[in-house]
Amino acid sequence: MSTSDFWHNVLEQDEKLLWTGKPKPRLHWRNWRLYGSAPMAAIGLLAAAAFILTTLGSGNDIWLLLIPAVLVLIPLRATVQQLRTYASARYALTDKRALFFDVSATRTRVKAHPRTAFVAPIVKPTLPQSVSFLSYNTDKEIKFGFDYIDDADTLLGHLNRTAL
Repeated sequence: MSTSDFWHNVLEQDEKLLWTGKPKPRLHWRNWRLYGSAPMAAIGLLAAAAFILTTLGSGNDIWLLLIPAVLVLIPLRATVQQLRTYASARYALTDKRALFFDVSATRTRVKAHPRTAFVAPIVKPTLPQSVSFLSYNTDKEIKFGFDYIDDADTLLGHLNRTAL
């Protein structure tokens, strides 16, 4: 399927495509929410194991270091899964909707959010920047949008123009 056929199938008849992008998270301290859990878990668990060994253990208790090593796999697995999700994600902004794509080898899933869910954009200090501009009226207000995008300034320009 060509690119034009793809957009012809996705967009409504009178809808205009304004912007497309994909997340590109980088390993940086600003992205601690994405990358921070595994290293912090490793440091904390290894410090706890070292403390136990120095205060209560003997030389034969070195196997206790294996417990933190195995427990570090849990947050590491979550980080790897999130990076895979970002690798398969694509974003698009039209004059009517924000589109989130999940692209795999066998299918493409699309989640569309109407203009009625758009709110004033908030730029998050990630690297590259993330822009939250969607929110629904629920008990707890959660704002979300396009994460880790290289072209945030262009996206913000389109969001500010379409907000008028």
